[in-house]
Amino acid sequence: METNVGEALWRLESGYCLWVGAGLTRQIAAGHAEVPLWDQVTLELESAAGIESSDDKDYPRRLDQCFARLGENTFRAILRERYYTRLCEALLLQANLVVGAEDYIPPSVRAVAALGQLANPIVSFNIEPLSSLLLGRPAGPLRIVFQQPHGQPTYTWREPGGRFQRLLYHPHGLVTANTVMTAVQYEANSQTLAFQLAIHASFGNMLAIVGMSLDDEYLRQQIQRFRPSIGAIYWFNSAFSSELSSWAESHNITCVRSAWDEFWQHWGQLSIEFDRRQLAMAWYLAVSEAVEELEGGALGSLERSLAAPRAAQSPEGLRGLAKYLSAAGVQAGEIGQSRLIDGKMPRQIELALRDRLISDSIPLPSISKTYDPGLSSTGTV
Repeated sequence: METNVGEALWRLESGYCLWVGAGLTRQIAAGHAEVPLWDQVTLELESAAGIESSDDKDYPRRLDQCFARLGENTFRAILRERYYTRLCEALLLQANLVVGAEDYIPPSVRAVAALGQLANPIVSFNIEPLSSLLLGRPAGPLRIVFQQPHGQPTYTWREPGGRFQRLLYHPHGLVTANTVMTAVQYEANSQTLAFQLAIHASFGNMLAIVGMSLDDEYLRQQIQRFRPSIGAIYWFNSAFSSELSSWAESHNITCVRSAWDEFWQHWGQLSIEFDRRQLAMAWYLAVSEAVEELEGGALGSLERSLAAPRAAQSPEGLRGLAKYLSAAGVQAGEIGQSRLIDGKMPRQIELALRDRLISDSIPLPSISKTYDPGLSSTGTV
């Protein structure tokens, strides 16, 4: 069962639960960075691990082998570089291009914000948080709930003073904290009910699925199990395999086949009202997070600041803490040093954007980040 984009968007105009995948990340990268799909990143990790690839679509099982061969630190560093660090570069390249223009919000970001404006709740199967900021934050303060390995302390970042916070779920975790990508990780964290949570979020609601292949058998099983409790399902993608088309038809899922350029053009042209200030604040938050990553990473920032001449007399204990945090950052895949963007330091681009917000009398949003070992294994952003 198929329909066109225009018909599907008309059906969804009253609101919907939204699931998003790598197609969303590709949209905000806007061609400035490659965003690999699950099959591609599995092949890359197998190549790095020296493992012969196969045609098996059970990617979690194949990633188990990569994780075992590479080790946790190398595995997470590769994922972070591919899905987060390069995406940060893409956002700053765009910010640098448009910061001096009358409209300093990239068109690609406006289309993403339009998609998220009518969606509640939102479930992102990506492992980077920037697309979530730009999808959900234009409608107001946002809290991202993500999966941490069982027993790990809860990691929280949120805007101070934000009372009502829109929920956005990340079943696969976040590459800046912890991810759940392999079969062993799936099984070890089954009690967090991450995939069931994604399904339950759509109970009694229409569901839009954007930029996802649905190759994940675990997720398809949940859809099949709970399909009677979900309203109409519209699955947007540029192509559907005959196998998955048949599966979708057998479960009353409407496939919406559309080139991604056409899909995002539709959203960019919809007459959806934005709070321009909130959209600018969302863009600034994403840019500031990208700057932190491309300056070397958050955990290494203290050691870098102590390397300045004015910090020469810093207490030995503080230097020891800085060294410890920096080593933890390297283990987490932080790059440890600045990367230039079009010959500029990342902070220069953020400051230019900050000046635009100040000149428009838009408050500068900030993020407070904490670990809490006393809470459960589900984290919030």
